[in-house]
Amino acid sequence: MKPRSAQSGMTLIETMVVVAIIAVMAGMAFPSFTAGLDGLRLRSASSTVASALNIAITTADRRQLPVQLAIQPAQNRIVLRVADSKRDQIFEIPAGIRIRRILPALFLDEEKKDRYLLVYPNGAPPQLIVELENPRGSIRQIKLDPITGIAQVFAQTAPEVAHAK
Repeated sequence: MKPRSAQSGMTLIETMVVVAIIAVMAGMAFPSFTAGLDGLRLRSASSTVASALNIAITTADRRQLPVQLAIQPAQNRIVLRVADSKRDQIFEIPAGIRIRRILPALFLDEEKKDRYLLVYPNGAPPQLIVELENPRGSIRQIKLDPITGIAQVFAQTAPEVAHAK
């Protein structure tokens, strides 16, 4: 039998060094991972709001009935009500994303008040901008064009966040 000259395998110290390196790398990657998730939630919420606005206009034209559009910042949702329907369509905005403001503002201190709009069949849709914000301060605007009747999403840098840096 041959005598063993060296032990094979890893020592406890080597294992702890590898685990520490993995922990440091994960800690460095975590902020960018969460930023990516926040951005994804904001894009998803923007699409939801744009869809709700477009559905309100399409439903009014197809069914030839007025549609009430209720934007509720406190509940973080948009509700559509058709005149002859007993059921509301509710569009929830994902957690972590908030309705920042609705433009044009009707009153000076209107940030958390619900906004109710009527969309009439074959009528011009109201001019409307809904701003959404994520926890990192990124803002998206959903603009409803009264000429085309189509809601579009635009990314925007928050002026308050830009000056704070």
